[in-house]
Amino acid sequence: MSSFPSNQPKNTIEFKEGVPISKLFDDVYFSKEGGWEESLYVFFNGNEVGTKIKEGTQSIYRIGELGFGSGLNLFVTLDNWKSLENPKSITFVSLEGYPLNAETLLTLNKSYPDKTLWYEELITSYEIAKDTWEKDKNKNLWTYTWDHKTNKSQFTLNVYFGDIQICLPSFPAINSWYLDGFSPSKNPDMWSPEILSTLRDKSISGTSFATFSSAGFLRRNLIELGFVVKKKKGYGRKREMISGFLE
Repeated sequence: MSSFPSNQPKNTIEFKEGVPISKLFDDVYFSKEGGWEESLYVFFNGNEVGTKIKEGTQSIYRIGELGFGSGLNLFVTLDNWKSLENPKSITFVSLEGYPLNAETLLTLNKSYPDKTLWYEELITSYEIAKDTWEKDKNKNLWTYTWDHKTNKSQFTLNVYFGDIQICLPSFPAINSWYLDGFSPSKNPDMWSPEILSTLRDKSISGTSFATFSSAGFLRRNLIELGFVVKKKKGYGRKREMISGFLE
């Protein structure tokens, strides 16, 4: 695997009302008000993951995420998986070019005190993997597994640290995509035609996607790659979002 680009710009974090904001991308990592519900609406329900891991034919359902950030989408998906009586196993594959430090990640816990999010063992595992990657950019995979309490299914997390052009080719075939990078206008590299083409290569017939964005160029590029794209009502004050599937 190629090494991480040496000219990668630095991502500095500032806090506004306890929420981390990327100064490089001028965007928030999560919303303190309604962020959990928005993730559930846009990504988990937008891909109909709950139905697919109860009724689908796959023994392991693979979710691909572009933009791990604070881990919010992971925890929303994990929480719903745990609540089901007999779900399929899930492999949740994500990537992150600018992994946050532990102190910043713990702000998610403060914003959602009634949820089980970052705990000591999990964040220690994350920090070990992050430190390993920072010393050797070729060792860029963090993995962690949860067991379901009522059956033998597992929820496996795989996060690749590094540039998306390096990380995305390492993904397995994906059943549902969470397209959750920073806004396309602020982080165009994550939404480029080249990245979307690689995403298409990691998809199979029926692979779904959902994203908060409804940008025209994104819709057009996905359609050209063979995805059926549908507009739908966005969460809260957001007018529109898009979701769909590969034919």
